[in-house]
Amino acid sequence: MSSHLTPGLVDRLRQAALSEEASLIEQRRKFHANPELGWQEIETTRAIVSDLVQIGYEVVSGADFLGGVKKIGMSDAPVPGEGDTGCIAIYDSGKPGPTICMRVDIDALPIHEASGNHAPAAGGFASTKPGVMHACGHDGHAAIGLATARILKPLLSTGRGKLKLLFQPAEEGGRGARSVADAGWMDDVDLFFAIHLGLGVPSDSAAFAVHGLLGNARYDVNLKGRAAHAGKTPEAGRSALLAACQIAQGLHAMAQSSRPGIRVNVGMLRAGSAVNIVPEEAWLTFEMRAQETADLDALNLRCRNFVEATARAHGVECTLSPGGGADGYSNPADIAVWAEDVNKATGAFGNVLPDLFFGASEDAATLANRVVQRGGTGGIFVLGADLADDHHTPNFDIDETALVKSALLCSSLIAAAMNLKIE
Repeated sequence: MSSHLTPGLVDRLRQAALSEEASLIEQRRKFHANPELGWQEIETTRAIVSDLVQIGYEVVSGADFLGGVKKIGMSDAPVPGEGDTGCIAIYDSGKPGPTICMRVDIDALPIHEASGNHAPAAGGFASTKPGVMHACGHDGHAAIGLATARILKPLLSTGRGKLKLLFQPAEEGGRGARSVADAGWMDDVDLFFAIHLGLGVPSDSAAFAVHGLLGNARYDVNLKGRAAHAGKTPEAGRSALLAACQIAQGLHAMAQSSRPGIRVNVGMLRAGSAVNIVPEEAWLTFEMRAQETADLDALNLRCRNFVEATARAHGVECTLSPGGGADGYSNPADIAVWAEDVNKATGAFGNVLPDLFFGASEDAATLANRVVQRGGTGGIFVLGADLADDHHTPNFDIDETALVKSALLCSSLIAAAMNLKIE
């Protein structure tokens, strides 16, 4: 991986990035005001594709992007266009060289955005869709991806190899990356990188030596018992609600471990129809995480066995449906050093953290692992942005000064890897 950038090229990239700052902020705010959930990023994808085509990239989108691969977590009654979201922009220099893939995610979360003095609300760009919000920075990621495309396009003909700019759907819940990988988009990639804003890294700082991305797995559980009159003949019933409650409590006990990163969470539970009826059906959703793949596999087996055994003990039927998941990952030392060298040459971020424990899951880890398995290398970089509140909360917002710094860094990483020049 080359990290060499000539002074003239660095100046060109800086100037181009600075010229993008206003449009970066404007585009991020448009995405923020119009959030869409995973697999439903229909208008988001349409806007991204339109920009990429206008810039001059070959773009693969719609049914051609993911084809017939399995997509986890689709709606029971999918809306028109659901599952045909996301896209990939491609530039092939026609000259021998590496295939580089930069990935950004584009989906939002099922959260009601805060109002009042919350910056997006005060600035007039809060979510226009009740119950849906960009509460993790993916609006900024999408804007950075498009700015990177615009910065690089005039220079790409001077380079070597191939560039793929991946706008990934359904990151939340660990769903989209597996479909992207299964569709074959990582099969020829030599160098993969993804970015994430925030995560506790302050503005004007970046983390390249990132480790401890947790593998995770999620399940939807449906329990079916038998209804009965709760006063007259409760013994005739089989309470799906009681089974669900015992399962929820027991699953949380599974997280007791000295192994790193072990986490279990029951995030949703619903059951029952009336106070005087033994609940016939219940639904719950749980996820588990672990730093090491072997630990996640062991935890997965324990949790599944516990859910099924508890259901049998209550005399209820149980259906466990996988709901997504991501691999665990830690950046290799060489890609961290490479990215730090490029950052130093460009001055994109003034400070570099010596290491960062991620401590959560990131769907890009599945893509990075797929690239590594085929002999390439991959990194997931955290780019500093002060936050109004934590990720996945109603008051979340990012320091928008991080956008132009991120676009400069991303375009510089690609420029170095493809050996771009000034003609």
